[in-house]
Amino acid sequence: MRSFKLGTAGMRGMVGSGLTVERAVDFASAFGTLLDGGRVILGCDTRFSTNMLRHAASAALLGCGCEVLNAGIVPAGIIHFLTPHLKADGALLIGAGHQKAGCNAAIPLAAQGNYFNRIELQELLDIYHSHQYLGVAWNKIRKIKPIPEGAVYDYLDALCAVIDTRAIEKANFTVVADFCNGSGGAVGELVAERLGIKMIGINKIFSGILPHEPEPRPRTATQVQSLMSPLNADVGFVFNSDVSRMSIVTDTAETLSEEYTAPLAADYLLAKYPGSNVVSNICSTRSLDDIVTKHGGELFKTKVGQANVIDKMFETGALIACEGSGSLAGSNWVRGFDAFYVMALILEYMATTGKSLSALCSDIPRYHIVKSTVRCQSSQAYNLLRNIRGMARDGVINEEDGIRIDWEDGWVSVRASATEAVIRLISESKNIEKAADRDFKLRGMIEHQRGEL
Repeated sequence: MRSFKLGTAGMRGMVGSGLTVERAVDFASAFGTLLDGGRVILGCDTRFSTNMLRHAASAALLGCGCEVLNAGIVPAGIIHFLTPHLKADGALLIGAGHQKAGCNAAIPLAAQGNYFNRIELQELLDIYHSHQYLGVAWNKIRKIKPIPEGAVYDYLDALCAVIDTRAIEKANFTVVADFCNGSGGAVGELVAERLGIKMIGINKIFSGILPHEPEPRPRTATQVQSLMSPLNADVGFVFNSDVSRMSIVTDTAETLSEEYTAPLAADYLLAKYPGSNVVSNICSTRSLDDIVTKHGGELFKTKVGQANVIDKMFETGALIACEGSGSLAGSNWVRGFDAFYVMALILEYMATTGKSLSALCSDIPRYHIVKSTVRCQSSQAYNLLRNIRGMARDGVINEEDGIRIDWEDGWVSVRASATEAVIRLISESKNIEKAADRDFKLRGMIEHQRGEL
């Protein structure tokens, strides 16, 4: 199966077999053409293939007459910030975030630092498929420039302006942070210094090797978990390779599901601003529903995808937008998922309440959630999804993004992934056996039907 995807998250896939240099050149050329040779910020992560793709994208952008500002190895949140801050026409982020080793991506950002909406993306893809790219004469090709000196410190200044750093510093927290050998290691110590915390960072070597699965989940948090007691740490954070997602380990060494990152932050922010709107995707935990109801707010649900939830946040005037992957954006911060911002919020929550993280988590409604995938060609996925409806029986069906079926005691979601050649299954219930049983039955149905196609 050739692993290559073009969609809301840009271009991504398995390097060599799907994502090639030629495709990277075409994609960056289409992006430069769309921006009419404007100013582009180029940022990247630490994967083996990133340097190759960065050079390919740089050459293509220069060929379109673009002014290219090289940000080097930086987290996604900083690129989201720098794009409007440096008055760029757009940005290109080379990095695969939560995806496994061997994968990579080229993610285009619009002038406000946000993901492309559907109209912008369609225009970009039309240019990509047409192969009609902007070109300039030899004497119009510009030199690649680094981002201005101090630009990262501008990000840190802006972050500290929306966070109570005095309270955090006064609390004197000890924090363990796992950067998965990704771009977070480039600025993690600077963030810790500005927040006034003692940070013990692990997996922060730019070797190109991912020390574990980059998706922040309980099973990838074991290294942090093992250090909590010996270091007497107050909290642990597990980041994906571009610091757009995050899971948490408590002071008692409990590895929390990434689903609880957003409800925990939302519980704090909604207590400060009760009655506020919140946006999440359609397959995030019911814990968030309960938190929003608790604070008298309204929860809007969208299709899965950073662009969908953040666009909806500004459309509805919501306070925050989040996904169950450990991602969250605030209306007072950048137009993208920035896990350093979420980390700072959690630390502020702990500092201002004087409570341990384990105590704060005890107030979060808990559900049992099972996540799994089935390998599937996208051409088969939609036929398979249609046949899932029969499982509904007494449940309520929502078909906004794949199939979601709700019952009083839980729900299931089945949808085709926008970033991988898989069908994603999520089953949540108050009862762990019921959640697992529904997941088992769903996977069995899909595997059986896939064999008949």
